[in-house]
Amino acid sequence: MNTYDWLDDEAFCAAFVRGLTPHEALARLGIDVIDGEDEEGGYDEGLISAREADGGTILSEWNGYAGTLPHVLARLSAGTVTASVFVNVNAVASFEHYADGSRVLTFDPLSDDDGLPEDFLADRAEFRRTSGTSRGALAAALLLAERISEVRPNASTGIVAAHGVLDY
Repeated sequence: MNTYDWLDDEAFCAAFVRGLTPHEALARLGIDVIDGEDEEGGYDEGLISAREADGGTILSEWNGYAGTLPHVLARLSAGTVTASVFVNVNAVASFEHYADGSRVLTFDPLSDDDGLPEDFLADRAEFRRTSGTSRGALAAALLLAERISEVRPNASTGIVAAHGVLDY
């Protein structure tokens, strides 16, 4: 996941939001928007970092899950599209896709259940996921989020444009 080296390998949530700036995406959540990185580092939970990307914004959380909450994704996707990837330290994971405020698709990217999206399965196979590791599945889920949202990391995505704290 070197394109996403700013995400924690163990626990993260990344929400891809088409067509919104970092400030616009955070404002949709009804939280105070602060420019740049969290300089104090004093937040234990709820800190959401907004990153500029080609086609929109990527919201990221370390060990957070706001991007899995239906009311958050409904707000972010109003009039547009979002896709989010979540995993925690217990290897609980989810992929969520919303369009114009409604859920379109949800699945567990670490699952081997039938009915997973074909493009996800092809990407997972390409990443040569070995049994017992989640890296290939999560990389494939991030790639699917890029494709669905049409939001892709660029050279400046590693830099936090704005952040805010969401109480949940």
